Amino acid sequence: MDKWALHRECKMQAYFTVEAALVLPLVLGIIFLVIYLWFYQYNRCLMELDMNSLALKGSAASAQDKTELLYQMKSWAGEINMEKFIAWQQGQIEIKLEKDTVLVERTGAQEFPIGEMDFWGGESFWEADAVYENHRISPVLTVRNLRKILEEE
Repeated sequence: MDKWALHRECKMQAYFTVEAALVLPLVLGIIFLVIYLWFYQYNRCLMELDMNSLALKGSAASAQDKTELLYQMKSWAGEINMEKFIAWQQGQIEIKLEKDTVLVERTGAQEFPIGEMDFWGGESFWEADAVYENHRISPVLTVRNLRKILEEE
C-alpha cells in the first residue's frame, strides 16, 4: 500500500467521525423525545381510564342521598393506585353531583425533559385533562321502563 492510499483511507475515516459526531446526538435526541412522548401518552390514558371508571362507578352506585354517594366516590378515588404513573404530577379529583349526573375531573402534567425551555411560551409542562360525565342509573326507572317494554309485546 503506497503512501497516498493510506492518506486517502485516513481522510475517509475522519469524515465518518465528523458526520457521526453531528448525526448521532440528533438521532439520540429524537429517540429520547419519542420515548418521553410515549410516557406522556401512557400517563394520560391511565388518568382518563381512572376517571372514566370512577364516573361509571358513581353513576351505578346505590346511595340514599348525594352525601353518601359523594363519600363513596371519594373513598373510591382514594383507592386509585398512583404508583403506575411515570414522571406524572396530578391535581386533585373534582367530583360534582347534580340532579342525575356525576361529573369527575382531574388534570395531570408531565415536566418537559430538558427543563425550562421557552418553546411554547415559557411552559415547561405537558398537561392533560380528563373530564367524564355520566347519568345516574335509577333502579326504579329501569324497572318501570322494562315493564313498559314487556307490556307492549
